[in-house]
Amino acid sequence: MRHGNKNRKLGRKSEHRHALMKNLCRALFIFEKIKTTLPKAKEARKLAERLLQFAKHNDLAAKRLIYRFVPDHKLVKIICDDIGPKFAKREGGYTRIIRIGPRLGDGAEMAFLELTELSKPEEIEKRRKLIERRQLVGDDTKKSKKEKSKKEKSKKEEKTKKEEKSRKEEKSKKEETKEEKNHGKKK
Repeated sequence: MRHGNKNRKLGRKSEHRHALMKNLCRALFIFEKIKTTLPKAKEARKLAERLLQFAKHNDLAAKRLIYRFVPDHKLVKIICDDIGPKFAKREGGYTRIIRIGPRLGDGAEMAFLELTELSKPEEIEKRRKLIERRQLVGDDTKKSKKEKSKKEKSKKEEKTKKEEKSRKEEKSKKEETKEEKNHGKKK
């Protein structure tokens, strides 16, 4: 019997399930609309509404509570400063679930989970870029490291080519001198 079991297992262990809910909420607060399966949407809705309730208070304690579930300082600031005030007059119902039918591959019921008060698309894009900037900088350092290693390799290759050229020139000079000596002996 399932008495007292109030959450869905979603076919995952507890740690994986908590991580999934955190990631779904993070994506929801960045994009304000996500596509997922219906049971996942229903579970993520609970956490998202709870976090939005904290965000309405917009004080240090609320930010710390939100940070427990969304460990990203920039996103916590956005939630408390931009998203939370939109719901100041609401007493619940911060999200909505829209069913979109079964998924083609396995027939799982799919749904959109979205905030009821949506921002403008330009703001959402700006928010996404702000959040992902940290990752882009990390990618740039990786690229710069790769470029540096490529430059070093090309320098080494140039050095080896120059050395080979100088060796060939030395060999050709030696051969020329030998030939001149041989011609001198024959005469």
